[in-house]
Amino acid sequence: MPSTSHQITPEPGETLRPYLPNDWPEVCRVHDLARVQELTFGGVYPQAFRPMRSAADAEEFFVSETLVACVAGALAGFVSWNGSYITWLYVDPAFQRRGIGRRLLHAALERIGPEAWTNLIAGNLPALKLYCDAGMEVVWTRPGDVEGHACQGMRVALPTSRMRDPAARRVQ
Repeated sequence: MPSTSHQITPEPGETLRPYLPNDWPEVCRVHDLARVQELTFGGVYPQAFRPMRSAADAEEFFVSETLVACVAGALAGFVSWNGSYITWLYVDPAFQRRGIGRRLLHAALERIGPEAWTNLIAGNLPALKLYCDAGMEVVWTRPGDVEGHACQGMRVALPTSRMRDPAARRVQ
């Protein structure tokens, strides 16, 4: 995995640990707060929002591996991946800009290895910066949609990932 010059040391009272089923209500809360923010950053209409409870199955949450970040016992964020595909990465807005997303992504990349990749909304510049700082590169940007609302989609991948090829397709 590419190294970064950014701090990855947890802040005092922060822990990263595997997701537990009793984390579900807090994962839903974090997702729902941060997803609205993500759509706004990406210039997507708010009507595209789907709460975690209705999006989780279709978006692979329950078949993904997940780590959660807790600060002083409160769930502050989570990252999930299914194989080499990063399916979810959200941080509670109250805990953003503290490196939690960076540490979650770094921990996921250590577990996924050199094939890591994901898709994101192209206008979401904070997410794009996070992934690029971790060594991922933009593979393509093209028209897409979120729940029927137009946006620009983007794939990012590590330079060693087969998904770095713009023509590559996900194998499940």
